[in-house]
Amino acid sequence: MIGIIGGTGVSSILNKGKEKIINTKYGKSKVLIDDENDTVLLFRHGLKHNTPPHKINYRANLYALKELGVDRILAINSVGSLKEHVKPGTFFVPDDFIEFTKARECTFYDGEDGVVVHIDVSEPYCPQMRCILKDILNKRNYEYSEGIYICTEGPRFETKAEINFYKNIGDVVGMTGYPEVVLARELEICYASLCSVSNYCTGISKHKLTVNEVFDTIKEMEEKILKIANDFIHCDYKKTCSCKNALKGAVIK
Repeated sequence: MIGIIGGTGVSSILNKGKEKIINTKYGKSKVLIDDENDTVLLFRHGLKHNTPPHKINYRANLYALKELGVDRILAINSVGSLKEHVKPGTFFVPDDFIEFTKARECTFYDGEDGVVVHIDVSEPYCPQMRCILKDILNKRNYEYSEGIYICTEGPRFETKAEINFYKNIGDVVGMTGYPEVVLARELEICYASLCSVSNYCTGISKHKLTVNEVFDTIKEMEEKILKIANDFIHCDYKKTCSCKNALKGAVIK
């Protein structure tokens, strides 16, 4: 079973399947189940984009996918570029992350049940899924780059001073990539991210950043995003990675 987690602007193009509410011990999560393609679609911000990034119930979302039998997730994220060569309108495939969030529930193992886990994130994104994703992008001749994803709390955009700092340690900035990637790892689910570069960040761009600019760029990329998602859903996949053993050696007994 494949999980597709949609972000900014993609609910309108990936909106198909039977709606279902999944009740988890972390809260409720609404999904669309596409039985024809063994796919579960989940939209972080809701179909009407009415949940800001810092209010998303990431634990309920990821746990719901696990309960539905999802064993690999393609996350679709919108990001701002910290580097001039990472151009708006192109794609980005993160291989690592740094997070600057402040108040998010970021683990399933918070000690309440007596279990402490220190999950390894030396390779946070599934290497096999990243290879598949890059192969799809290459075959379609879609421009993309790789590097480090910086996750901020949001919902505000970053200041010029923050961007000046972030550009020395990362390549793109987003608000939803964390804690998704870590929660997926704790559940031993393969996870990769396809980032749509929607804009240059504050201070790199020569003009004031607006949400219209972000949504306009994503709108222009809709067809490409849909093709990539369809290619990913229908690709020949045989799991060879070690993501399913992520908890091995991580649990304090």
